[in-house]
Amino acid sequence: MPHSSNAAIDFVVKISKFCNLRCRYCYEYNQLGERRRMSLVELREFFTSVRDSVRGYGRDRVHFVWHGGEPLLIPLEHYERIGELQKEIFGDDLGYENLVQTNLTVLTERHIDFLREQRFFSRSIGVSFDVYGDQRVDTRGELRTRTVLENMQRLMDAGVSFGAITVLARNTLARIAEIYHFYDTLGVSVRLLPFYKSAFDGQVAEHSLVFHEITTSLKNVFDAWLVSERATTVYPLEDYLRYALAAIGGAAIAKHRPETDEQVFLVDTNGDTYGVADTYDRQYQYGNVFTQRFDDVLHSGSRARAAREGQERMGKYCASCPYFGYCPGRFTAEATLEQRRMLEADGCPVREMIEHIIRRVDRTAVAKRMVSERLTRREPPELVGA
Repeated sequence: MPHSSNAAIDFVVKISKFCNLRCRYCYEYNQLGERRRMSLVELREFFTSVRDSVRGYGRDRVHFVWHGGEPLLIPLEHYERIGELQKEIFGDDLGYENLVQTNLTVLTERHIDFLREQRFFSRSIGVSFDVYGDQRVDTRGELRTRTVLENMQRLMDAGVSFGAITVLARNTLARIAEIYHFYDTLGVSVRLLPFYKSAFDGQVAEHSLVFHEITTSLKNVFDAWLVSERATTVYPLEDYLRYALAAIGGAAIAKHRPETDEQVFLVDTNGDTYGVADTYDRQYQYGNVFTQRFDDVLHSGSRARAAREGQERMGKYCASCPYFGYCPGRFTAEATLEQRRMLEADGCPVREMIEHIIRRVDRTAVAKRMVSERLTRREPPELVGA
């Protein structure tokens, strides 16, 4: 059965791998010097494929999350032409939005006007910024923290809203509470993204965290959120809170179905298309949206295999969990290789977090106040990587 038609499908579009930073934990690290970008001819094929196929997947809205590399290194005129192409192809037949994930080191006054007036990118933009740590350096090895802080202030002064992604890795672990307080003070929502994908084995050894480090950090952030006057939204804790409140209230949430509920598709610079769990693993490449109909990509043998394996993981790790059905099991179904190792060695971090949240809020006034609000809140588009 298709997903309900009021849900969106998210394409994380790698318009170019070229980047002015060399963040040491970046899973695109080996390709950050490549200047190739998606052409209008290729994008025409992509958009046409989406238009003709996405409704068959039970969706009537699309989010294009423009990613890199650094997408703001692409000339703004290129995005304007892409926007014209979208209007031509989609017209009023398909709802769509363009979002962007940026390192915010490239921001001219023209960029600010472009973002403020929403000439292409809509709503808030995504900013990848760790606040602390020494990993987000430029090609000369110099930290760009001050540049990002200054540009964040410029966005706020211009009235351009933004959210943030912070990578939870070895270098940020000790300061995660300070990172949360930084964003909470600004009132900027943040996604804490545990290191989950690597370009080479050395990155795993240097940056990855073990189960208890991740869950302890997230527990500390949740406890800080719980007593904050502003209580700025933190993902994935917002999702885990919703699952915990569903369990408290006995309000079942639909279980994730990998074949029909997959929401996020990553489109590489050459059009190769993957799911979140196995990005860049050629054995699991779903197809290519520059040369195939998206419907054919959805029904490819490699996607069927990925969906089957995701379902098997849910059977292995979720079926016996008391929270399954309050938690949809999506984390397990879409677990990356590093996350699968964690599941095998230590169990599910989502279960650990749900238990912690329930201990903190069950039988309290705050739980009763939050149940109806959280259970009806829609999740934002997933932004993959930093």
